Amino acid sequence: MHIFLLLGLLFLPNYVSAEEEEGEVPTIEYVDMKPDFIVNLSSSSNYLRASMQLMVSGTGVADDIKKNLPAIRHSILLKFGDLTMDQLQSNEQREKLRADTLELIKSTLKSCSVDDSKLLDVFFTEFLMQ
Repeated sequence: MHIFLLLGLLFLPNYVSAEEEEGEVPTIEYVDMKPDFIVNLSSSSNYLRASMQLMVSGTGVADDIKKNLPAIRHSILLKFGDLTMDQLQSNEQREKLRADTLELIKSTLKSCSVDDSKLLDVFFTEFLMQ
């Protein structure tokens, strides 16, 4: 009988810690994509300046993204450089660009062997066209 009680006490801390892990609230962090993106649009004399932040969940994810920032920035610069002023006039068009940029970053992270499921969203914090 004492052996069963002792074995039960040995496994009890593991059971309690598993419950604690399930109740944890994920850590949300924002990764600032500095410097700003400044890109000539495909129309000859126009450019786009955009500031962005990435919302990520979990610890260590921000570090993984920062390690792969050159590849992410490269993909974004190529994408933005293909745009025209006409493609960015309405809020719906900018929202589509935001969603496309999120998918582009996730794709780039996958190609760098980084788990993209922790990248939750992309936010434009500044958007200027001229």
